Amino acid sequence: MSNEIKTLSRYLRPERFDEEPSATASDLKWAHWYFTFNNFLSEECTADTTDSVKLKLLVNHLSPTIFSYIRASKTYDEAISTLKKIYVKPKNEVLARHLLATRKQRSDETVKEYVQALKLLAQECNFKQVTADEHQNESMRGAFIAGISSQKIRERLLEKLNLSLDEAVNLAISLEDAGINSQAFSNTPNTSLNLNALPESENTENVAASTSAPH
Repeated sequence: MSNEIKTLSRYLRPERFDEEPSATASDLKWAHWYFTFNNFLSEECTADTTDSVKLKLLVNHLSPTIFSYIRASKTYDEAISTLKKIYVKPKNEVLARHLLATRKQRSDETVKEYVQALKLLAQECNFKQVTADEHQNESMRGAFIAGISSQKIRERLLEKLNLSLDEAVNLAISLEDAGINSQAFSNTPNTSLNLNALPESENTENVAASTSAPH
């Protein structure tokens, strides 16, 4: 390895990864660290580098706490797969696209800053190549969620990680019907009667009559 490559490899060497999965933005920090670690491997390793060596390099760049998650892994790929399952959280596509569609330029924000904010939001939207009909349905789903009048229903829809237009409509109808039925029930007076009970005056009269009647 030449001195130039050694120098480059030294600068590319990442810090030990020591971010707990429960920490804020741990997925983003993992993605950044993994990117830098791959850059390091691309300079440090060759086509002949064995899986065992890669695993050793990975272990050497993890803190003891993070290493505990992969200590049972036998290969480099198995270890990386385990870490990805821990750190790469599923994206809420529905919420991400709603945030993108409803993001407005702020008063203290330049156009360049606003566009950059939209680009960052778009990265979370899981956009992929779709047919014209699929694109139409996704656009209608976004408009439907953004335009629905009930905030409670909108919040329930945005809880879903993924949701088709039909699923969104059916869920909204079910929630709306449940709300209507609940309100109707709460507004209905309690009409259940104790058929054995009589008004107090009527009870008194009946008791008097029964005691005065001849036996």
